[in-house]
Amino acid sequence: MNTYRPSQSSNYWMFALKFLILILGLYLSAVILSKVFSLVFAVTFFLIRILVLIGASFIVLHFFLKLLFRIDLVQTSKQFIQR
Repeated sequence: MNTYRPSQSSNYWMFALKFLILILGLYLSAVILSKVFSLVFAVTFFLIRILVLIGASFIVLHFFLKLLFRIDLVQTSKQFIQR
């Protein structure tokens, strides 16, 4: 049987090479993921902003309809949905 045991200096070079590959991989993944996450966060922020705008306009519309014309927008919408 022939068992190959690398020399001690060879182990240091393999460790350094593996460590370098690890650092390069982490850097590459950080660069790629920063682009992906910036796009995801931009889309998410846009959707949240639209939802808040719709919710706030519904609350203001409900308040003024109830104050001025005594129309309850929530009850009216529930009756409309049940039909």
